[in-house]
Amino acid sequence: MFNYSEANLESLNNDLDNTLEECKKLVENIKSSTSVNLNDFNDLESTVYDVSGRIAFLGDVHPEEKIRDFGNEADSKIQNFALEIFNDDDLYKKYNEIDISDADKESIEFHKDLGIDFKNAGHGLSDESRNRLIEIDKRLIELGIAFSENIAKDKTELRFSEVELSGLSKNELNNLKKDEEKFIITMAYPDVNAISENCNVRNTREIVWKAFNNRAVEDNIPILKEAVLLRNEKSKLFGFETWAEYRLQNRMAKNPKNVDAMYKDLIPKLQKAAEKEKKDLVIDDIEITDISPWDIRYFISSKRSKTSNIENSELKKYFFIHDVKNEMFKVCEEVFDLEIKSESNETAWHEDVELWSLWEKNGEQLAYFYLDLYPREGKFTHAAVFDISSGGSDRQELPICSMVANFPNPNTGDGLMTFDEVETLFHEFGHVLHNGIGKSKYTRFVGANCEWDFVEAPSQIMEHWVWKVECLKRISKHIETSEPLSEQLCKKLNESKNIGVSLLALRQVSFGLADQHMHGENFNDDLLQIEQASQVVTNIAYPKDTNHLAAFGHLLGGYDAAYYGYLWAEIIGDDLFSRFENEGVLSNSVGVDYKNKILKPGGTIPAENMVESFLGRKWDDEAFLFQKNLLI
Repeated sequence: MFNYSEANLESLNNDLDNTLEECKKLVENIKSSTSVNLNDFNDLESTVYDVSGRIAFLGDVHPEEKIRDFGNEADSKIQNFALEIFNDDDLYKKYNEIDISDADKESIEFHKDLGIDFKNAGHGLSDESRNRLIEIDKRLIELGIAFSENIAKDKTELRFSEVELSGLSKNELNNLKKDEEKFIITMAYPDVNAISENCNVRNTREIVWKAFNNRAVEDNIPILKEAVLLRNEKSKLFGFETWAEYRLQNRMAKNPKNVDAMYKDLIPKLQKAAEKEKKDLVIDDIEITDISPWDIRYFISSKRSKTSNIENSELKKYFFIHDVKNEMFKVCEEVFDLEIKSESNETAWHEDVELWSLWEKNGEQLAYFYLDLYPREGKFTHAAVFDISSGGSDRQELPICSMVANFPNPNTGDGLMTFDEVETLFHEFGHVLHNGIGKSKYTRFVGANCEWDFVEAPSQIMEHWVWKVECLKRISKHIETSEPLSEQLCKKLNESKNIGVSLLALRQVSFGLADQHMHGENFNDDLLQIEQASQVVTNIAYPKDTNHLAAFGHLLGGYDAAYYGYLWAEIIGDDLFSRFENEGVLSNSVGVDYKNKILKPGGTIPAENMVESFLGRKWDDEAFLFQKNLLI
């Protein structure tokens, strides 16, 4: 296993240079071979994939800025090298020599995918178009790295008096840094969440909301605009009218019309429910017509506290991060027939980072995974799972991934999680399981390497367990008394599950609409206009002086024209969970079937087929509508 703790600029630079040279030799070997096969391409792809996990990954997580910067530089070099591979005419000729007449389905799919990559690199285009394509692809790589860097480097800090932070608990105040008599609010999620959910000073919520949604706005809006224009130009080179059409051709949705159909069906139902929610939620003498986006989570948190009969600050005392994490592991072990073991973190890039191993109950080790759970300056600011290695090589036998998140740090504060943060932990662990359990003989199909609009389903489904009484009683443990939530309190909390759900869903829909807008026919519209047009769907008045698209990392992080996939996958995930609802929330037999039919195939089987195999029918949105109380 690669030792991140010993990484320095010299060793990383040598590793990068040596590995790229190794890759060049693999390319030359393929081009000179008289009997080229798919394994040759897989070895090349695996080597490129793993060097990215050893070096480029550090651009998002390493505590030293100079190594983060090098990781980002390396990311650019690696992506450009991968671009060159598929641009190579001689390599393309060798690809076309591969005989797949006796190949199995998995190999045929790999061969087909390679063909798509070569086609997307411009083989079949005129020389002029192809040269322009190369220019566009290289520039998009630069823009994507810069966009992410700018978000991570945003150091916005706000200072408030204790009076201005009224509503925060003593524990939450103690978690904040101080500057003389003022408390410092950073843009890290624990700080922002505490304000948005608990601060009863509306002006404070507004200031923090606007600052958070305007991160990197000056640097990133020009980058995003350029990327949108380049993507549209690229789609035209391939004969598509829009980037969305080009991007969706090999996804579950197939085309933007199917995405539009999903939104058109759901939006009226969500809006109707949201109007009722606003009337039910509004407090503090705020007029319904004056509700602002910085009020929503505060309203929901307040209503949940009343419905569940427990204050948010008291509820957090039941969710100390290590207790939640360890019990989540036990639930997964029982339901999916797994074993999760703690390992020494001596190879990690920071002392707070944990290393764990994932095993089948029968003793076969499946994978390793890191947990990098707490905020640090310069670190990736959201929550995601990074696939570090697909495994299957002499250098790294087993797959490795890392959850990278920004939860309350028990080493510098109380480590108590909001209920939303508990949901996020379960969600991201769904990706960890997918990465660790998914198997293939080809790197590109291992783990979560599947259709992009399905990839969130195995994480969305995990959120359901958080709310189920059987599980909730287990993951809750009072920090002082060690008592779990009572069954009555669990049921009360469950009654609060759908409070404000349509308002929250419409906010997510607005993200997806903005994404489709900027990658559709009207791609040339002003980005602020696109932002504001998408917000209309929420039935909430948004301010004119913010543009969160600048800090919307998904737009240059692989979700371009694909953010709809969160809702698409949530609908599928809810349907998948319907089997657990019907046969047992903690059913081992259903869990093992889910593991074998949904997680284990990785990307080797089309998602539609996997889902139908598990459900015994085609998926639909009935379970989703039921979960959201939207069934008419």
